[in-house]
Amino acid sequence: MNLIHAGVVFLSKSLLIRLENRLARDLFGWTEERSIAPLSDVLPIDSEEYQLLCRIVSEDCEYRDAVVKWEVGGTVRHVLMDSFVARHAQSDEPGVYVVLRDMGNFALLNQHTERIERIATIGRLAAGVAHEIRNPLTTIKGFLQLLEQRLERADMLDEIAYIRVMMQEIERVNALVAELLMLSKPHEMTWTSVSVLEVLQHLRPWLDEEAEKRGVETVFEVPADLELQADRGMMEQLFLHLAKNALEAMDKGGRFTVRGRAADGRVELEFSDTGPGIPYYLFDRIFDVFYTTKEKGTGLGLAICQRIVADHGGQIRVSSKGFGTTFTVSLPQTRSSSLTVIRHRQSS
Repeated sequence: MNLIHAGVVFLSKSLLIRLENRLARDLFGWTEERSIAPLSDVLPIDSEEYQLLCRIVSEDCEYRDAVVKWEVGGTVRHVLMDSFVARHAQSDEPGVYVVLRDMGNFALLNQHTERIERIATIGRLAAGVAHEIRNPLTTIKGFLQLLEQRLERADMLDEIAYIRVMMQEIERVNALVAELLMLSKPHEMTWTSVSVLEVLQHLRPWLDEEAEKRGVETVFEVPADLELQADRGMMEQLFLHLAKNALEAMDKGGRFTVRGRAADGRVELEFSDTGPGIPYYLFDRIFDVFYTTKEKGTGLGLAICQRIVADHGGQIRVSSKGFGTTFTVSLPQTRSSSLTVIRHRQSS
């Protein structure tokens, strides 16, 4: 019964309920050790859930995939309900088996679906725009390089400096285009064994320079043997975006901390800052494409982080308590686990 991804209960004609598995206990908010009790002990008599179950057993109602609002202990869910008139397999009592599949909160489900559709639309738009931008940029860059060579031969140093400024700006636009393309389509993954500490050490020169500019202390609490199977290039981008986000939140000193650990076949990474924090009402928006609270931000960094983590079968979440923010990344430690999670998401 505990292997079934649904709560299973048996309700007898005498209104004695049997909670047949763990998920049923969770759905009914039942914390006592006994799994058999009068229905009135499990649900308030005046609740809609109690009245519904009473009607099902008294009228021998059989439901198939009925969507039911389920509120127990202040938690509101929506469940798919099936009911079967039968005798209990062990006690032979007459009654009804009720199977409840938790669908969560419809409002959150709708928000998630809308976000996925919005990202897909933006992705298609970004792909078209990115290609249209990249082609003329490549032409402009090529002519600027030729012009730079001619100016060097003519020893025109001021003009060469102007050309190099233009080249730098072109590279900035190219980097933005690359980020747009990353959001717009899936990428081929090069799976390899990645040392978390090695990736951080590779980014260390940039991290140290940026931290010194802001007077920020950097702390790494990552075991030397912490590894996972992943695309190394994507891991570098993920760590870079999260570190950049944390450092930019601390303009006048603070501490940037990276913690890592392995637990239950997963790698858990925390990127924490001691900045002003993020208001709780923005938690659902910070991963939206083009949403940013920074003057010069593009609103792509966290969306890219979410995409990279999802492509590896992981999750990313944020927490902030008044001051300071922590982004927690949870990734499967092996490729087989990552692919299992990704296939499950695609099928659902």
